[in-house]
Amino acid sequence: MTAASFDEAIAHTPLGDGRFRTATPPSWMASGRVPAGLVEAQLFAGLAAVVTDPQYRPLSFTAHLLRAPGEGDYEVTTEVLRTGRTLISAAARIDQDGKLIATALASFATDRPSPDFNEMPTPQVQPPTAERKNDGYIPEFAFPYGDNVVMQDRLGPKPFTAPDGPMERVGWAGFAQARPIDAPGLLMIGDIGMMGWWARLDHMHTTATLDHTTHFRADLSNVDADDMVLLRSRTGLVRGGYLDWDLDIWAPDGTLLCQSRQMLAILG
Repeated sequence: MTAASFDEAIAHTPLGDGRFRTATPPSWMASGRVPAGLVEAQLFAGLAAVVTDPQYRPLSFTAHLLRAPGEGDYEVTTEVLRTGRTLISAAARIDQDGKLIATALASFATDRPSPDFNEMPTPQVQPPTAERKNDGYIPEFAFPYGDNVVMQDRLGPKPFTAPDGPMERVGWAGFAQARPIDAPGLLMIGDIGMMGWWARLDHMHTTATLDHTTHFRADLSNVDADDMVLLRSRTGLVRGGYLDWDLDIWAPDGTLLCQSRQMLAILG
């Protein structure tokens, strides 16, 4: 059986009044659970279906993941909270079997006049391989959805090799089936791996995303690329069973696409 594409994995059936039904194909599950990044992409897909004015581009997205949805259908409910002259604020939630799964708040904005400064240079690394070969580390618990993504390490220590750090890695990431860069794709890519703290571990500890904020820093409709994106992944503090995870993501042409920050719980 052919694996579902990412776009099929985030597709919705409209139910009316800003409500949608969706489900995760088996090929996008991770050890029987739906990955946090895919839940976020499904939330965003619902929001994008109700915020349709092309003047407003994605600006920020914050998700709180209460529990992982299981197999079967679940419902995405969306609401436009406020529409201003330059900013639309919207909310979404996922419910399954009477349980709240996740919530999200998002902003969509038009450009505003301002100065233009950039102190986020692209790391200088070798380009991704043309054949989209996967040579990065994908944990065993991430399969089968791990087969749908590509990781290519470039800078920083490999997992389990550097007990003194640093907890920072750089590399290329993308989908096994190439697709244009967009907001739900970046939300998924921002959660697929290359975690910096793995370098200091002596064995794998699984984690669960508690909250994840992504700031989109480019007009994605102007990004002409369906290739890999460059990730810089950093963790600054692991303490008390929780850790931070920061990501900067660039397009192949050096455009900074988004910045994200997660708080994760260590499960074991």
